[in-house]
Amino acid sequence: MNAKTQKVFQFILGLSLVGGFIYGAWLLINAFRVAVAVASPEVVAAIIGAMATILVGISAVLISQAHERKRSSEEAHRLKKVERYQSFIDMISRMIGSSNQNLALKEPDSQELIHYLFKFKADILLWGSPKVIKAQIEFENVSESGDTKKLLMSVNSLYFAIREDIGLSNSGLNNLELVKLYLNDDARKELG
Repeated sequence: MNAKTQKVFQFILGLSLVGGFIYGAWLLINAFRVAVAVASPEVVAAIIGAMATILVGISAVLISQAHERKRSSEEAHRLKKVERYQSFIDMISRMIGSSNQNLALKEPDSQELIHYLFKFKADILLWGSPKVIKAQIEFENVSESGDTKKLLMSVNSLYFAIREDIGLSNSGLNNLELVKLYLNDDARKELG
């Protein structure tokens, strides 16, 4: 049997099965309709009640499973985001912490930073929310200006967007607290 004949045979077989299923369902529905028509009202009420209970139960299970699959998918996605964002926070922490004399952190050199930011942009293209992407662009624009206060403000905004994207609350954080975590007392006083 050649491929074309086999495809025609499969099509006819599939069509026959679908037709047989539809005909069988029609016969079953007809038999049920006739049985309900001759049954007493109490039996009909019991049958309808049982069918309603079964349909509600099946619907509840299907909805519950759909929610569980969605929640599981969102959690897996969230874990990937956290992984990407953690590496960014580590890099920024190195940059900010290297100016703190009490820490032995080495500031990344410009080539390492360029390579890292290029990779981070590819990561947030797939994993970041629109707010994170916009905050990253703003961070890059401000970093070219050389204004330290604006740079720290843009980092703080990026941290806000990252925290929001992974489901954390920013409520009550409004005065550069996320960046101030890394600064010494003198630098914190300068920011106000």
